[in-house]
Amino acid sequence: MYSVLIIVYSFMIVFTIVNGITYSDTHDYASYGIRMASTDYFVVLAQNDAFQYVVSMTPFGSEYFCNYTYSTSNEFVINVAVGRRQNASQLSFVYLRTNSTDGYYQTLGLFTFSRMNNGTLSKDICNQVNNFNESRLDVKVWNRTPSELSLLQVDLNGNYAYGFLSKAIFIYDIQNHFVQDLEWEDMFPSMSIEPYALEIGETNDGISIAIVAGYRLLDIREAVPVVYLIHLNPPYNMTLIDNYTFLSTKQKFLPTNYMYQSDYAMSVSIHDSTQQVLVSVSQLSKTYMFSYNSTALKLIQKFDRSARSITWLDKDGLQAGFLLHNVPTYPWAQSRIEIVNMSSNVVLNVFPNNQQTIELWSSTLPTFIRMGITYDYQLVILTTDGTVIFVRAADAGYYATTGDIDSDLQRQQVCPSGSYKSIRGSIPCTICPTMTRSNPTKVLFNSSNTAMMIEYPTINCIACSSASFCPLASISDMNASTIQSISQAYAYPTSSVNPSFDDILMQNTFTLQSTPRRCLLISPLFWSLIALLFAFIVLIIMGILYCLPTSKKYVHRLQCLFRHSDLIGNGELWLGGLVSFSVILLVIYGFWFGSVFANVYPIEQASAAYFSCDTTLLNAQFTSSLQLLATIKSDEEALMFKMLDQQEFIMTVDFLQTSFTCDDITTQENVGTYSVTFEYDNCTVHENNATLSISYHVPDHQTTLQINLTDLYYIGGVYICLTGPRMTSNDSTYIVQKMNYCELFSSSDQTLGESTEIEFSLTKVINRTETLDYGSIVNYTGIWIPTSSHGALNDRVAYAKRGAFLRYLSTQQTLIINFQETPFYVMNKQEPIARVGEILFHNVLFTTTVIGIFTLVFLVLKLTFMPIGMWIIKHELFLAQLLKLRDKLKIRNDNKL
Repeated sequence: MYSVLIIVYSFMIVFTIVNGITYSDTHDYASYGIRMASTDYFVVLAQNDAFQYVVSMTPFGSEYFCNYTYSTSNEFVINVAVGRRQNASQLSFVYLRTNSTDGYYQTLGLFTFSRMNNGTLSKDICNQVNNFNESRLDVKVWNRTPSELSLLQVDLNGNYAYGFLSKAIFIYDIQNHFVQDLEWEDMFPSMSIEPYALEIGETNDGISIAIVAGYRLLDIREAVPVVYLIHLNPPYNMTLIDNYTFLSTKQKFLPTNYMYQSDYAMSVSIHDSTQQVLVSVSQLSKTYMFSYNSTALKLIQKFDRSARSITWLDKDGLQAGFLLHNVPTYPWAQSRIEIVNMSSNVVLNVFPNNQQTIELWSSTLPTFIRMGITYDYQLVILTTDGTVIFVRAADAGYYATTGDIDSDLQRQQVCPSGSYKSIRGSIPCTICPTMTRSNPTKVLFNSSNTAMMIEYPTINCIACSSASFCPLASISDMNASTIQSISQAYAYPTSSVNPSFDDILMQNTFTLQSTPRRCLLISPLFWSLIALLFAFIVLIIMGILYCLPTSKKYVHRLQCLFRHSDLIGNGELWLGGLVSFSVILLVIYGFWFGSVFANVYPIEQASAAYFSCDTTLLNAQFTSSLQLLATIKSDEEALMFKMLDQQEFIMTVDFLQTSFTCDDITTQENVGTYSVTFEYDNCTVHENNATLSISYHVPDHQTTLQINLTDLYYIGGVYICLTGPRMTSNDSTYIVQKMNYCELFSSSDQTLGESTEIEFSLTKVINRTETLDYGSIVNYTGIWIPTSSHGALNDRVAYAKRGAFLRYLSTQQTLIINFQETPFYVMNKQEPIARVGEILFHNVLFTTTVIGIFTLVFLVLKLTFMPIGMWIIKHELFLAQLLKLRDKLKIRNDNKL
């Protein structure tokens, strides 16, 4: 029991120390209250660590701010507040301060400053020499226990200030310097509330209201987030109208005694014209949109996002800013502000971004804790180190750099090439849609013939021509025909369906094809038939001469002549001599065909086969196979592999539709886990100012190069070319062909991804060409064939899932090109279908075959038709008597009828 008491007592001591309230940390700008406030005319910041108020007046800059020192170094300002509609003459703010020792004495007051005219500036500036005692007016001092949170706000027109503390409430009549104290128990009986956020507004019927968000204590252990609508009746009273309790399955109950923690932050922002209010609850990771009037608070919509601070950013109530203090935006800040379209719940853009960067003033990245707006809905952001960042508005076609609100006014910049901006505002420029481009940059020459670059702002993008390569963020009308892919990966020929010379010769000899006419005219069969027709005509003439007694001697002479030319009957048949002319024609064609067919080899040197109907006829047969590089090579083949390995590549990388320059480029070669600087051979920007061309000497066929482009520009695509010189050896017996390969990598509706990796697999292709003569040297030719592969060329998936605003956060584009050799190679073999000796031998066989065919035909005629003919001649009288008898029978039958 005693041990348990000790543990409980120790826990109570620790809990008391942890939850003690102290104002001694003057560098803490996040706890206890709000120390930055803004109107359309000035921004005020209470810097407790510097013991001063800093007032910055529009249009802001180093000439428009004043420092007003505290009266003592022991002061700690908890809150400052102003009215959102304070006019140019209301140069004052309300403060709630205490001492940094114990915080028991809390003072409410009004600080007023004046403006003075400076003849060198277009607007008045604050008066730096104000009498502090005259400027500061303390109107109320309380001696009470300090509050963990103190909320202070001024109504819209700067007439009344309202304070909601952990233990008390007050109304401050600014004009009459009167303070009315109220008790929580009187205003909200039976409720115990810890306030976290406060905003003052007005209904359409002119009733002042307050939206208070905080945690309602249910019992000693539990508290839930809640929001209240309060009717303000200054200067003496206020009335609770409505409330809404936030419940969620993700809810975590708070202990009743707690310090301010960012995980439980709440923020409220009222949009006056639409009568809507946003309430962000960090504990639930949600933001709620309500509508309000003088009688009710109604929930409209829930959003699955929360913020440390929230504010409306347009007059129509469509856009709001969410300050995410623990979401980094590298390399500029540990926080970010998301601009959200509240109707679609889409993040439109983010601050900071690659256009609206933050100039770092320390080695530690800033963290945002509070956000407000000034004129033109320009953002002012408070960081944890007490710096106010001002996000300036810029005209259409321009963007403005950002920085400390008191820094020198920076000149607005023309939108980056490939982007546009159609309205004035503090938003970044947006990239041009697909098939549109930004305005061109104009180059002028002055009297000294010096080039001057003039950039025109792009308010709206210009349409590209239909034949252009024009993806997102284009800057020029680039002719798509100039960036065509080039490849040397041609299909290796296949062998003929007739791999035998005999088949080819027979097909070309005994085929008649009437179309086209050329095929008929070069057909040997056609001319053989013509020769047979001529023989038939000669035969008829000899028959006529034989019937003439005086011409028989000529017939005998012709018969003698034809017997001597008889190849078919061995000189016995004069008719065979006539037909032999057709045989001789076929034999001559066979030998001529063989001689010209032998010369259509190899395919690299062969011309069209004019001697055949098929002009693609080749004396070549092809085989192709994949083989492992690891196999042992013969001495004959080894030289070819060595020459391929020695061929050097030149890689040219063209970045298309981009404004990057050579100064933005750094290249490295990645070797394992290390990288070394790699220099390019040449770098040029093309005349269209839209193509950056870089060439590299590729050191090895297996290497990885990384190209880094640092700036805020975009890349429409990348066009990579690989070239290599022609190499020969052994009197051109070994040839490495010239390499010429180009390929375009792009997406028509996206820019190139922030990090893109392209891999080239290099394959050796070797052609082995046998010779027509046995024993001659074999010829080898080789070439590298690249095959590309890559991952995603764009960041479409990331934009779809996380938001298109990501493209405006990039400060560097990275292209990684990896070369590697495949573990196999292609061996193509070309050899003749028939060599010269083989062709000669087959021609002899063809001759005997043709003669044999005709001899066979004559033999068939001799054994069949000739005996029948001789029998008919011998029995001529018998046949005549039969014919006469048939005629008599026919006449007799006719008489009977």
